[in-house]
Amino acid sequence: MFFDDIIFNVKDEKSTMLFDANDGLMYGNMFKNEYVPYKNYNVAKLESHNEKGQLILKIYEYNFALNDLSLYLDLNPDDKNVYSLFKKYTEEQRACVELYEKKYGPLELDDSDYSSYMWYKEPWPFVGGNV
Repeated sequence: MFFDDIIFNVKDEKSTMLFDANDGLMYGNMFKNEYVPYKNYNVAKLESHNEKGQLILKIYEYNFALNDLSLYLDLNPDDKNVYSLFKKYTEEQRACVELYEKKYGPLELDDSDYSSYMWYKEPWPFVGGNV
């Protein structure tokens, strides 16, 4: 079958073959043995110099990891190690979002757990110079 050639080949080496969430975002892949570098490209390290930017970056890292791991779990739903990591990242992502929203306001338009409509208040999370 065609898919036999493209299914992840991490079945027996699962957790040792995974990047952490930070490196996964930087490399664009959570699976070390699936990463194919482009020519002589050196992965750049993203960093922020303030707490707000650091929180947003952590949220991006966890969102990327959750997305990539969910694609793997679609094909390998019985992989308990990867699912355990998926649950861990889910909790950490939620904690980061909660902390961000507590300190800086809503992260997305549909976040409405506030006593009044907060989205119009600036600065918005995606406006340049705030990270």
